[in-house]
Order: sequence, then structure tokens, then C-alpha cells
Amino acid sequence: MADQTPPQLWQTTTPVEFSPKLNDNTQVQALLISTRQGAGFEVAAGQVSHAIGSRATQVLLDFTAAGCAMRYLIDGQWEQLPPLDRETGDGMLFALKQLCLLNPADRRSAQSGSVDIKLKKAKFELRLQSQGVPTGERVLLRLESNEVPFSTLGDLGMRDKMVSAFKARLNDEADIVLITAPKSEGLTTTWNVSINAADRLVRDFQSFEDEARPEPDIINITPNFYGGSTGLSADEAVRKAILKEPDVFLFPELVDPETFQRAALQIDKAEKKIITRVVAGGAVEGLVRLIAKYPDQRKSIADKVSGVLGQRLVRRLCDNCKLGFQPPPQLLQQLGIPPGRVAMLYQPFVPPPIEQQVDENGRPAPITPCHNCQGRGYFGRIGIFELLSPGPQLRDALTKTQDLGRLNAIAKSEGFHGVQTEAVLTVARGLTSLDELKRAFAKKQ
Repeated sequence: MADQTPPQLWQTTTPVEFSPKLNDNTQVQALLISTRQGAGFEVAAGQVSHAIGSRATQVLLDFTAAGCAMRYLIDGQWEQLPPLDRETGDGMLFALKQLCLLNPADRRSAQSGSVDIKLKKAKFELRLQSQGVPTGERVLLRLESNEVPFSTLGDLGMRDKMVSAFKARLNDEADIVLITAPKSEGLTTTWNVSINAADRLVRDFQSFEDEARPEPDIINITPNFYGGSTGLSADEAVRKAILKEPDVFLFPELVDPETFQRAALQIDKAEKKIITRVVAGGAVEGLVRLIAKYPDQRKSIADKVSGVLGQRLVRRLCDNCKLGFQPPPQLLQQLGIPPGRVAMLYQPFVPPPIEQQVDENGRPAPITPCHNCQGRGYFGRIGIFELLSPGPQLRDALTKTQDLGRLNAIAKSEGFHGVQTEAVLTVARGLTSLDELKRAFAKKQ
């Protein structure tokens, strides 16, 4: 009798190809041959492929005596998958650790490594972090595409009017621009797209980066590395770059006060510009954090900051299966949308309970999940942005208080539209749902 056991997820996809990060091609081939001989290689290649096909950006593996629990992070939401038995999971992890040049036998120590992977023509980097825990071992796999899925600020979800205003800030002279986002909410992506949108083809942009954490290459951006094998401090790297008379100083990470002050002095002396970024829950909070990092430069920063970009990520409604509905007048009033301005709002398609999925004769007729979003109702994420251009009252208040409530109130009195206002516009544009906004804004930042 034929085996009726359904295939496991790793058996249902085209396996990825692994490229270990070794300089010697002979060593690469030897490692691949050695790893293929293990029982876990096919599992690893298939499971990683399935994760990519599911649009997962992270995979969490929890190893216990009972087996290997598995979750995918898709559009910022964790989804539980069927577990692997312990033997299969162990084999998969053994292979992945080998390919990431780690010690597969060590199940207790903290380890991290990476390997390049390819699925058809798409290229990714898989980063593995593992740590022994009381119940066994926890492993996080991050899957990062080599292709940036967004090329413009509009692709990220920014409205055309804000795109124009933000580009004007990026291309001004003699000021500071700050880009912020909460942790794990797309700060790196927004930074890269923003820098690409700046006038880097007509001005000299110099970026200052820790050698251990280099930024992706961007055309016409010159990296200046410090730390590691360079033997340079951040301050020395900036001093050397000043001799080249750059127009714009980029700081992907906040540097020490002396270094930042050296760059900031160039704003006054030679009308240079600083663009930097910080993790924060909003634009006003980001500005407060920047000043808190450099308290001796509080007034100077408050005077020189021309724009602060803040963002939140929400899931984007699936265009293939989203459902429109006519909003009642009281709902539009609650949202602050004028009557007659929006005829339709949208929500995700949620199938009825399985017992209600029947045809006209009452016979079972299961609804086929949307082929685009696999029945999630959402596909990808979109940014909701706020752009703060400090007015005189806010600049003055920043030198006297760090009270976010008070500072936000002053900013709004000077015309600042916070991310909540922009969120309503995102709903009105049919890009996300009210339920998704409630979920996203209920999260602790």
C-alpha cells in the first residue's frame, strides 16, 4: 500500500543553492560536498526555500526535547508552522551551522554567522544567530534580499506632497536632517531610499561607517571607515574627510560628541550638511534622542535641524482580495474625513467559518485562499510617515525640556501633522484597514 503521509514543507519547493563565504573556491566546494553528505542538507535547502516563497524575513527555531518548533515572520507578524521532529530539525541546523562556518556541535554558546543563498535568479543573505536556552536552543534566521524592493519614497508609501517637502529638506544646505523609525520598523530601508533620493549626483556625499557594520553601496556616496583594521577613530575619519571639502556628512550611526561637533562646525563655517538617523517612536522623540546624545550641543542642534522624518509600518491590504465598504457618516466624522470626500473604505477578506462555506444546495464548498496573499488579507507592508519642520517655539522648547507630550503639543500648534493624521489618509487611500491601524498603534514601541 502506498505511503499516504503528506510531504513536509521542505519537500514541496525548489531547494536554494548555498554559497559559503570562503575566499578559496576549492574550500567552498569541499564544504558543500561535506555538508551534502549529511541528512540535514536537503531539509535546510528546502526549508529556507519555503520560507522565502512564503515571504518570510525571519525564521525562529525553538529546539526542545520534543522537537523543533518553527515560526515565520511575514509582514511583521509571527506565524506558527508545523514543527519538525527533533532528528530532522537537528540535521537541518547542523547543515546550516556548517554552511555559516560555525561549530555545529556547540548547542550552548552564542554563535552568529552567515551564508549567501540563491533561489532561481534571486540572491539573499542568510544570517544565523543561535543561543543555548534552559529548554534547549533558540535559533533566529534572517533572510535579507540583495535586491532592494523599493526604489523611491513613493514606493515606501510616502504621499507625493510629502515626497516634495522631504526632498527639499534633503537638498537644503547648512542644516541637519534626521531620519527615525521604531526598532525593526524599516529604518535601514527608509535611510537607503532617502539617500538615493537626495541630490548626491551634484554634491559630494561622505559617509562615516564603522568597519564592522558597513552600509550597502550607493552610487556617488564615498564611505569613510573607522575602527577595526583602519586604525582610525570616527573623529580622525571626519578630520581627514574635511580636507576634501565634502558637501554632506552622512552618519548612519550616532558618533561620539567630539566627532559630531567637528562635523556640525562645518555647517556654520562652510554651509555643509549633516544627515543622520536614530531609532525612535516618532519624529519629536527622535529629535529629543539626538539632543540627549549631545547635550552640550543642545541649542546648536535645535537651531540647525530643518527636518525630521518619522515612520510606522503597517500591513498593506492585498489588492487582489480586499473588500470595499461604504463607511457610515459617523465613522467618517470620527476619522476627521469630510463628508463626501471618501466614498469607499477597504478591509481584508475574511472567509466565513468552514461550516458556512457551502454551495446553494448546502454541500461543502471550501473557499480557495487568495493566490496572492495566501489568505492573509494583507500583502507586504507600507510606511506611514510624518515630517517635522521645527518652528521657533519648538526650537526654543527643545533647549528647555525633554517632555515629549509638551513638545508634541508645541509642534502641532506650529502645524506639525503627526503619524496618526497620516494614518487616516493611508486608510482613505485604500492602502490599509482600520483594524490594522488599531493593531499597529496598540504595539508598545
